Amino acid sequence: MYEDNIWEKKDLKHSYNFLLEYKKAIDESSIVSKTDKNGLITFVNKKFCEISGYEEDELIGKSHNIVRHPSMTKEFFNNLWKTIKNKEIFKGVIVNKKKNGLVYYVDTTIIPILDENKNIEEFIAIRHDITKVYEQKKLIEEQFIDELTLLPNRQKLLKDLKDNKIQKIAMININSFRDINNFYGFEAGDLVLKKFSQILLDKISTNINLDLYRVANDVFAICTKNKDNLKEIRDICTNIIEHFSLNPILINNNSFYLSISIGVARNCKDSAVQNNLLSKAEYALRIAKKRDISILFLDENIELYNKLKENKKLIEELKNALISNNLLIYGQKLINNISKKEKYEILMRVKLEDGSILTPYSFLKEAKKAKLYLGMTRMLVKKACEYFKGKDIDFNLNLTLEDIKDQYTMDFIVNAMEKTNTAKQITFEIVESEGIESFTEVSNFIKKAKKLGCKIAIDDFGTGYSNFEYIIKLDVDYIKIDGSLIKNINTDNNLYLTVQTIVGFAKALKIKTVAEFVHNEEVLNCVKNLDIDYSQGFFIDEPKELA
Repeated sequence: MYEDNIWEKKDLKHSYNFLLEYKKAIDESSIVSKTDKNGLITFVNKKFCEISGYEEDELIGKSHNIVRHPSMTKEFFNNLWKTIKNKEIFKGVIVNKKKNGLVYYVDTTIIPILDENKNIEEFIAIRHDITKVYEQKKLIEEQFIDELTLLPNRQKLLKDLKDNKIQKIAMININSFRDINNFYGFEAGDLVLKKFSQILLDKISTNINLDLYRVANDVFAICTKNKDNLKEIRDICTNIIEHFSLNPILINNNSFYLSISIGVARNCKDSAVQNNLLSKAEYALRIAKKRDISILFLDENIELYNKLKENKKLIEELKNALISNNLLIYGQKLINNISKKEKYEILMRVKLEDGSILTPYSFLKEAKKAKLYLGMTRMLVKKACEYFKGKDIDFNLNLTLEDIKDQYTMDFIVNAMEKTNTAKQITFEIVESEGIESFTEVSNFIKKAKKLGCKIAIDDFGTGYSNFEYIIKLDVDYIKIDGSLIKNINTDNNLYLTVQTIVGFAKALKIKTVAEFVHNEEVLNCVKNLDIDYSQGFFIDEPKELA
C-alpha cells in the first residue's frame, strides 16, 4: 500500500510537471485570459498584458470590454455569448483596442470549462496576434480600391480578368469631363464623379451578375460574369444613356448634363482571345468616341478590331526584327544608259521570325505610328554604309521629311558616313512633295549634305506638283521621273511629251535624270530616245538582298 502511494505521488508530480510545461508553451505562444461565468477577468498571462498595454491589476475584475474596439458590433458579441453559454467552443477574429488606442487583431478560441456536473465553471480564451496578417491584407485590399469612389479599381479589374471571372465589359466614359475640371475646379469634378458612380451603382444594384469598376479618371466599367447574349448589358447601357440625357447631376447649385460614350466587348469562344477583353472594350469605347455615337458593340464592328490586332501583331514583329537585327538591306540597280555603269538604290526589308520578308508598303505606316521608323532608318543607313565601305560603287538612300527633321537621326547618319568614308558615294533621295511643303528644312539639309560630298535626288518627280521653280531653287543632282509617267510612255503620246519636257528642263539646269519603272524593252528604248541618263526597273534589275 505504501509503495502504491509513492508511485501515485510520482505519477501526480509527473503529470503536474507536464501541465506546467504545457502552460509554459501556451503562455509563450498565445494570449491567454480566463473569466468567471459572468465574463469578469480572473486571469491574464504576461502576453495579454504586453499586447494590450494594460497591467495585470488593471484587468483583473474587469470585463473584456476594456479592450473592445468600437468597430465590433453588439450582434457579434451576442452570438459569441450565445455560443459559449450553450457549452460550445467559439472561434473567430476579434478586433481589440490597446490602452494607447491602437488596433490589434486576434484569432480567438473561447472554451467553456465545465465542472464534474457538466455545469459551466469558467471560460478560458486563447488568442493569437494576427495584426500583421490583417494589416497586409488591408493594404492589399486598399490597392484594389479607388480612393475617391470606393469602387474596385483597374488593378482589381485586371485581377478579376486574370481569374476568368468576367465575360463582358461595358466601358463608360464621360465626354469632355476635362471641361468640368477646368471651369468648375477639381473639387467639383470629384463630386460629379462620386455622384456619377453612385448613379451607376443604383442602376446595376438589382442585378447580381453586374459589378462596377472605376478604371481611370472619368472611365468606368460595368462587368458581368454572365456568358449569355448581350441583351442584359445592352439594356442596362441603354438605360444609363437615357438617364443621363434627361437628368442632370446637381453639385453646388450647378446642373451638369453629362454626355457619355460606351464601348461594349465580350469574350469570344476562342480562349486565346479572352485575355484581350479589356483592350477590346477600350478599343470599342475609342471607336464610339471617334464616331460620336453613344454606344458601340464590338461584336457588330469586329472587322475594325481584327485590323487593330493585325497592326499590333505587326508592330511586335517589327520590334523583334529590330532587336534581332533582322532589318535587311536590298539593292536595286540603276544603269547609266550610256556608260552602263551601275549604282544601287537601297531598299528596306524586314525579315520575320517565320522567314517571310516584308516590304515597306506593308509596314511603313504602322512603323511610323509606333515610333519605330526613325530607328529603322538609322539601322538601314548604318548597314548600307558598312556594306559599301571601300567599294567603288555609288548608292542611293531614301530620306523622308521625318528623318530630316530629327536631329539625332541626322547626326547618326553623318557619323555613319564619316566612320565608313562613304559620303561621296551617297545620293540622298527626297520625295518631291515633302520638299515643297517644307522647303526651308529640305534646303538646309541639302546644303549640309553637299558640303560632306553627298549628292541629292528628287524622287517621284511628276506625281504631284511638278514644281519646276522649286527644283531651280534647290541644288539637286538628279531628278527621278516617277514610274506613273514612264510605265506607259511607249503607248501614250501625252506621257511621252510630258517626260520630254521634264528631261529638257533638267538638261538646261545640268541635272541628270532617272527613269523609274522601266519594265520592258519598249519602255527602255523610249527612255534612251529621250536621252534620259539612268534607267531603273524590273526589266533592268529586281531588288536583291545585299549580303
